[in-house]
Amino acid sequence: MALLRLPYTGRLLASTLIGRLPNAMAPTAVLMAAGQAGSLADGGLLAAGYLVAFAVGQPLWGRLADRIGHLLPLLLCSSLAAAALTCLALSGTSRLPLAMALTVAAGLFNPALEGALRTLWPTVLPGPDAVRATYLRTAYALDNATQESVYAVGPLLAGALTALSPRAALLATAAVGLAGAFSVGCSRPARAWTPARGARHWLGPLMSAPVRVLLATMFCAGAAVGALRVCAVAQAQDSGALWLQGGLPALLSLGGLVGGLLYGARAWPGTHQQHITLLAFGCAVMWLPMLAAPSPPLAGLLVTLPGICFTTMLCVGCLMLNSLAPPGTGTEAFGWFIAAINAGLAVGSALAGMSDGSYLVPLLAAVAAALILSATHDTLSHPPRVRVRPPPKDHMDLGPC
Repeated sequence: MALLRLPYTGRLLASTLIGRLPNAMAPTAVLMAAGQAGSLADGGLLAAGYLVAFAVGQPLWGRLADRIGHLLPLLLCSSLAAAALTCLALSGTSRLPLAMALTVAAGLFNPALEGALRTLWPTVLPGPDAVRATYLRTAYALDNATQESVYAVGPLLAGALTALSPRAALLATAAVGLAGAFSVGCSRPARAWTPARGARHWLGPLMSAPVRVLLATMFCAGAAVGALRVCAVAQAQDSGALWLQGGLPALLSLGGLVGGLLYGARAWPGTHQQHITLLAFGCAVMWLPMLAAPSPPLAGLLVTLPGICFTTMLCVGCLMLNSLAPPGTGTEAFGWFIAAINAGLAVGSALAGMSDGSYLVPLLAAVAAALILSATHDTLSHPPRVRVRPPPKDHMDLGPC
């Protein structure tokens, strides 16, 4: 792929994927570590604490990066997160208050790698605006598609390591997060990136109505995916096909990988707003067959379809956010983007649990996303006139990778 042959793009993507692994490894590692210690309930609380803290921290560290640059926030946050996980590995999970404090610290200080990567992409892509726009679409598509592998590989890796030793799993989680963040933070593009100057509103990107619309849409889309995790368990128990518990989320991610790569492979007619609206309605339609309780093999095939739409929606959402976020708030805006999706995942899981795993929950969440986009068509059609800072003139001469 031409994109990955450009200077720094391969390093930034690979390093960010490695640095994101704790997002998927840590919740599984603390859950299984507590379970081995005899308290699965404590493990559930620890995993939830990590995820909530992660969602809270992303906009905070994104705002800090928008003020002082990427280098210090990435290195400092990753070091603190690794230290918290190391202390948790050494102290264990038997003392819940201490374990919760360390787990929350690890989630809170998880560095804003996704936001950093998505603000760095425009600075390493070459050519005039039209060429860079094509590269940027491919970059965001590849970024969102390949992150599905994090959520497929991360839990498997954490589970395998925990089976050997819970301490080893937590230490490995700390190590990979630290390695990925340092690789991104010490790269030439991250060190050369400078924040935009000028006054900023205290609400940051949330002052923009189009940004708020996009975040609400992503919250609902995330709720649909979060609900699937519970629906898969319920269907597995009802049908006796226990492979559905992990199989359906994995197949959804596989569909997402395919969808993201297809979207990035070529230019599509229409605007980004038209794309995301069409995908949102498509996602709602794709959930309908799951209401009929299809056979396990057919359910596995059908669930890839909303996965294709979901990950492609994320890609288009990133492209829109890239232009909708007010100047100087890009990293924070992507932090809110990630937080909205994670909040949706949590709420969707809770609602699906209360409905005994009904597929009506992901369907209604997807419908809500589509209706939000339809109701706010004019808001998204007339965004504020803001542009991402253009890359430095010497962005092709940043030095050796």
